[in-house]
Amino acid sequence: MLAGPTSSIHLMCRAIARTCNTLEVAAKVDIDRSDEDRAFFAAEAEKLKPTRAALLGKIRAMQDHELGVGDLNQSAVRLGDEVLDRGVRAGNTRTKLGLKGKSGLGADHAFGNRVDNLTEAPHRQEPALVRDAVARLDDVPDFDDKAKVKADLLTRVELQEELLATRDKGDAELAKLESEAVKLVVDAAHMLAQTKAALDGRFPRQRTYVSRFFLDVLPKRRRGDDDDDGSGGASGA
Repeated sequence: MLAGPTSSIHLMCRAIARTCNTLEVAAKVDIDRSDEDRAFFAAEAEKLKPTRAALLGKIRAMQDHELGVGDLNQSAVRLGDEVLDRGVRAGNTRTKLGLKGKSGLGADHAFGNRVDNLTEAPHRQEPALVRDAVARLDDVPDFDDKAKVKADLLTRVELQEELLATRDKGDAELAKLESEAVKLVVDAAHMLAQTKAALDGRFPRQRTYVSRFFLDVLPKRRRGDDDDDGSGGASGA
């Protein structure tokens, strides 16, 4: 079975590469074919090369993004969350110490009965929750470090908001690459079908021979020979 329009880009790239490479090999190696047949193989291979290059280029672009800026942005958000959590815990402790012995609302008014409810919030939600906590600090009595606590927390919130926005931008860039990959796969499936039709037309009664030019993506229970290890049907070199 040929790789179709719903195949992954990695599978489609393998399928196109297999057909392109086999056509190139046949043009040079299959000496039982006529010069016209071998010229046909070479011409069909040339038609597929731009598609192979486009698929491979898109795979590399997605991998570069995922392993480069994508992972960098995610790592930044994770560390930014830890930095924000530290600030929340420190702010809660400093507020408790600053309000010790004072009447009125306590630190739990701003930070809650369990500070973990803030620090364990989802990454995307925590900055807004901490902003709300900073606003509630205005309700508690004044203490020496109050302004510093608020400023420190807001600095950490703004840092994490910036990191989240950067990650969102990167995710949008990856989504665009993935959308382009889907279109490439559809186009490649059409190219494979055209190549299959051309080979069938040139070799109408040689289905087994024609099948050698294509990666069979249908899982098999048993394989007479492995498509990928380069072994032949007979023993020996």
